[in-house]
Amino acid sequence: MKKHLFLLYLLTFCVTFGQHKYPKNDFRNPLDFPIVLAGTFGELRTNHFHSGIDIKTKGISGKEVYVAKEGYVSRIKISLWGYGKAIYVTHPNGYTTVYGHLQKFSDRIEKYIKQKQYEKKSFEIQVFPNRDELTIEKDEIIAYSGNSGGSTAPHLHFEIRDTKTEKIINPLLFGLTVPDNITPRFGGLRMTPFGENAAVNQIPVAQDLHVSKINSHLYVSNEVEAIGKVGLQINTHDLLNNAANKNGVYSIDMTVNDTLVYHHDLETFAFDESKYINLLIDYGYYAKHRKKYQKTYIELANRLSIYKTDQNKGYLYIKDQEFYRVEIIIKDFANNTTVIRVPIKGNKIITPIIKENIETPYFVEQNKYTVFKQGNSEIRFPKNAFYEDVYLNYSVSKNAIHVHKPNLPLNKNYTLTYFTDSLSANEKKYVYFAYKSGRHYNYISTYRKDNKIYTNTKYLGDFYLKFDSIAPIVYKPSFYNKQDISKHKTLSIHIKDNETDIKNYYATIDGKWILMEYQPKKNRLFFDLKDLKATKQQHAFKLKIQDVLGNTKTYEASFYK
Repeated sequence: MKKHLFLLYLLTFCVTFGQHKYPKNDFRNPLDFPIVLAGTFGELRTNHFHSGIDIKTKGISGKEVYVAKEGYVSRIKISLWGYGKAIYVTHPNGYTTVYGHLQKFSDRIEKYIKQKQYEKKSFEIQVFPNRDELTIEKDEIIAYSGNSGGSTAPHLHFEIRDTKTEKIINPLLFGLTVPDNITPRFGGLRMTPFGENAAVNQIPVAQDLHVSKINSHLYVSNEVEAIGKVGLQINTHDLLNNAANKNGVYSIDMTVNDTLVYHHDLETFAFDESKYINLLIDYGYYAKHRKKYQKTYIELANRLSIYKTDQNKGYLYIKDQEFYRVEIIIKDFANNTTVIRVPIKGNKIITPIIKENIETPYFVEQNKYTVFKQGNSEIRFPKNAFYEDVYLNYSVSKNAIHVHKPNLPLNKNYTLTYFTDSLSANEKKYVYFAYKSGRHYNYISTYRKDNKIYTNTKYLGDFYLKFDSIAPIVYKPSFYNKQDISKHKTLSIHIKDNETDIKNYYATIDGKWILMEYQPKKNRLFFDLKDLKATKQQHAFKLKIQDVLGNTKTYEASFYK
């Protein structure tokens, strides 16, 4: 009993220790209403961890965003994707806060960045103001919430970073409160054997375990028979009050016979660690089933700093006829806890099965630079492109290159090349790579050099040669030719490329460049007519757009104002 109580104390200490390292009263809620989260810190995303918290804005854009603490604007970035419109504020306490997916900045900051955009003649921009250019006072409104960039619904993305190291830290550690009395949810449990002398329920392949719900915070699996080196993977998510979103949990612990053997928590991490999420999850299972199972063991190539484990790195070594009481303890940030109990009995019986032969002529040693050629194609893997030695399937068919299946995580990009000698001059001009995802063929960045095209990618799968000689289209202008738009606040027009992507656009009124904001999710460009300085009544509008293959479209019209 004393040992069990000590264990509970130790687990609670692991979760709460980090919460006392950070100032609790330095940062305010960046919105003026209670925080409801759409996404938690460190949540499992595709190929990365979520680097902040996503705060709901009641389903709309335009909510006032307050600086979390006085400081100065150290960076402003406007991009079509990613954080969209984002502002970075550096504070005197050693931290930097980040506010993303904004609709617009405050008037003072908007004026500053618009001047920079006109100087550069670009909507997309990144600037690093000097310390004394944009100082921010306590409780100052710095922006308005939005849905810009890669956002799929209106919300505020909020981060806190260590200014010196750029490591991202869970904002809730700084005293921001989020109501939560709901325990983490359990979604499934798997066990995987490793090596020829290991098995789960007498079978030497991964197994789904049958787990029964006892109550809202306790689950128990059927007794598992196992032998040798095995590892557990768990599917779980968290729910918070007042929100239906499936969020990430804060920590996962595993004990064996009341001894802590595995712990990870989402207190902090560095951006260059984020790719190792594909070693935290069972990537092969996710690629096939689109369901994320988190491993409670650490593979050799995993460099994440979120762990605390024993010398076995969370792996279980099961001996014949011995019994093991395994508990997986899942906690959210509010310390709501769900426990999964897994009784294991050692059983050395292994039923042989016929395993698929994975050996192919295309063997990549992890620590060696490797090149393969097939037909007119070539693939080049740098050292440490994969996390381990792998056998690949690689083949070529008409206008297609097949590079294995998308069931292996990559550590680095590799280069896929197609030699275009067999193509006509016109085909060479318009050829590009498209990656097949389901039924869709998606353009991927394609580069040209001499008699070849190539791309640098982290995707495995099917690549197709496609051709695009069609110019982008312009449609739905907000005015017709020679219209009087004196009462209009904005001038807008829609652009689209049905084959590849828009590369750039250039808009002028009366021959002078104008700042048109691009909203790619809506295929919309718009211009704030307050920025029109000309005094004459009739104006000439011209827009030139170009796709990534160089196909261009020009649209011209006049209007009165």
